[in-house]
Amino acid sequence: MRRVSLMLLVAFIAAQAIGLVTGWNFIAQQVSVVDNPADIGNSVFLFGYILVGTAAILVLLKYYHGKKLFLLIELLLEFSAMQLFISMFASELVALVGAALLLGLRLGLPQTRGAFLLFAASVVGALLGSSLDIIPAVILSLMLADYDAIAVFGTKHMVTMAKGLDERGAAFAVSLKHKKESIQLGTGDFVIPVLLSVSALKLSALDAVFVVCGGFAGLILMIYVLERHKGYWPALPPIVGGALLFLLVRVVALP
Repeated sequence: MRRVSLMLLVAFIAAQAIGLVTGWNFIAQQVSVVDNPADIGNSVFLFGYILVGTAAILVLLKYYHGKKLFLLIELLLEFSAMQLFISMFASELVALVGAALLLGLRLGLPQTRGAFLLFAASVVGALLGSSLDIIPAVILSLMLADYDAIAVFGTKHMVTMAKGLDERGAAFAVSLKHKKESIQLGTGDFVIPVLLSVSALKLSALDAVFVVCGGFAGLILMIYVLERHKGYWPALPPIVGGALLFLLVRVVALP
């Protein structure tokens, strides 16, 4: 396995660790973006929201050829995630100031971009996981995994979007490099596994561990394929598939 592939596996575990710590606090404080976490209608709503967001980005890529707007969106995401995280332990004012200072660090040290994106993805995943019970979380994850495969292999608009964002320096992905090697994983491919593990955490810590291990195994499978067949591959199907398979084993074999 290549060095960058090992780095990606470490990044995945780091995202899960950050997400579970954040999610545990969100669950304890009953932080949620929906009124009823058990309502499967939330899965449909969030899926539709993501589709609309994707369509909006594709339209922007077609008609807007600059870079500043995409940078602004990225910084807003990172700022919001940092503010939300800090607000768990401090006042809103401290959270605002702290997030602003960290954002200044992010701008002053461009090489930290990947770390900030990884952190933001972890917090977003934790928020969604805290907001959804396990059934809606599973449904949303399956819908997104199917969509990911169709968008990459079928319509290919996910490939178009990835290339367009990369050209504008706004790939919204964690990029890892070592010498001449490089690998990239979209922020959504971190968000959804964290969503699943945090939602499983509501059941038990053991359920969450099984989900993390399953997602990790799925990522290894994706890397195995990627190292032998270059190009664009959907990461969510193997990651989500592995996570849910391990969760099923946990439920059936260790009730």
